[in-house]
Amino acid sequence: MICKTKIVATIGPASSDFATLSELIRAGVRIFRINCSHGSEAERIQLIQLSRQASQRLGIPIAILIDLRGPKIRIGELEKPSITLQSGQVVLITNQPIIGNEKSFSIELPGLIKNVQIGHRILLDDGKIELKVIRNQTDALEAEVIVGGELLPRKGANFPDSELSLSGITEKDLHDLQLGMDHSIDAIALSFVQNEKDILNLRHHIENKFPKSKKVPIIAKIERPQALAHLLAILEHADGVMVARGDLAIEISPACVPTAQKEIITTANRMGKYVITATQMLESMIENAVPTRAEANDVANAVFDGSDAVMLSAETSIGKHPVLAVKTMASIIAEAEKNLAQWSVWDGKLTPKSAEEDCYFVIEAARDLSNDQNVTAICVFTQSGRTAILLSKTRPDVPIYAFTPNPDTYTQLSLYWGVQSFLTPRANNLDEILSIIENTISQPDYLKSGDQVVLICGYPVQKFRSANLVMLHTLP
Repeated sequence: MICKTKIVATIGPASSDFATLSELIRAGVRIFRINCSHGSEAERIQLIQLSRQASQRLGIPIAILIDLRGPKIRIGELEKPSITLQSGQVVLITNQPIIGNEKSFSIELPGLIKNVQIGHRILLDDGKIELKVIRNQTDALEAEVIVGGELLPRKGANFPDSELSLSGITEKDLHDLQLGMDHSIDAIALSFVQNEKDILNLRHHIENKFPKSKKVPIIAKIERPQALAHLLAILEHADGVMVARGDLAIEISPACVPTAQKEIITTANRMGKYVITATQMLESMIENAVPTRAEANDVANAVFDGSDAVMLSAETSIGKHPVLAVKTMASIIAEAEKNLAQWSVWDGKLTPKSAEEDCYFVIEAARDLSNDQNVTAICVFTQSGRTAILLSKTRPDVPIYAFTPNPDTYTQLSLYWGVQSFLTPRANNLDEILSIIENTISQPDYLKSGDQVVLICGYPVQKFRSANLVMLHTLP
């Protein structure tokens, strides 16, 4: 089943063999996510290689997304296997490496004392325990336990009220980035983004460390209230965003996540930026063979909101039914896409940037032409993929077939809504473009003789200009 909204599948122990990866692609996956929080370097390399092999064997392009872990803030070691914090008690928190107990423990966070102020909340173990800072000492914080509970060593800590002077890129991230770039991954998701500086730092590192590598889109994971506050600036510099609803729910509360999701998706779409909606979309299918009704609604609403892609995490990485989860998600997406005209929030109206106005107007013209009832597809001839990506954001009713001689563009375009890419020879003139299109898609699953398509490309063709030509063409 071919969906316009792309499916991202996280791969792990339940989906790490060639046969399962192949089945996931057949079921509708077009993006494989490798979560750098888990597994070894050797395992990540093997997953990339097997994914590419499965893609090549099937003749279906897939994109590979590496998700950098970012800084993971954890409490330190404890004297006992667990401690119990009682509501109303006061605890002392330091960033010094002490062995903790019910009275005091450490949190591994440089700048803890400076960044966390009186009145700020500290959430432990995915928000199960809530503390509130009541006094700031020279080398420790005093905090009252608002919601108590059992606490184990090395559990995570969240600081929803504090802007932390902490780089979003760790030494581990740089190592994982090196591995990914060496193996030609197609996109990077950056965790723990607080503001645009995190994006600029990563981009600066990529440009300096890998100057000859292909341009890899950076996707900012929006999982902190600070990222929401700086959303416009982040989107100005990132290529896209991920609505990372797990940590976001911990930091802003589950009640606020639906509104935040709509704000993030709508803002990103207006700016022509890529959006993945993620976390617990079919969570019950980790164990069960069918989703809940609420999960089906969640996936459909992410499609109606205007997501370019929706993501499966544990469902495909450690779940019992990875292929079935993808097939289920694809069926929900397909049904939602039948009703986009009635229920879609995103209208496809992009705001032109002054430097690229001609390209935007040409793309808008192509989309308008595609509304003709006789048009079956939009065919884009592209080197970098930029035209196809922008066209994707306008949400045409017909498929977008992107033809490129660039192998990197061929796989990266698998990220984008409604785009199906084809690796083709280089064209030197318009006649060669038309010939390539006719020979490539005159197959039963695509187009047939007499079908009308909208062609969009740069002209003169051999100069690799941005899109400036739109025409209607009838296949012979």
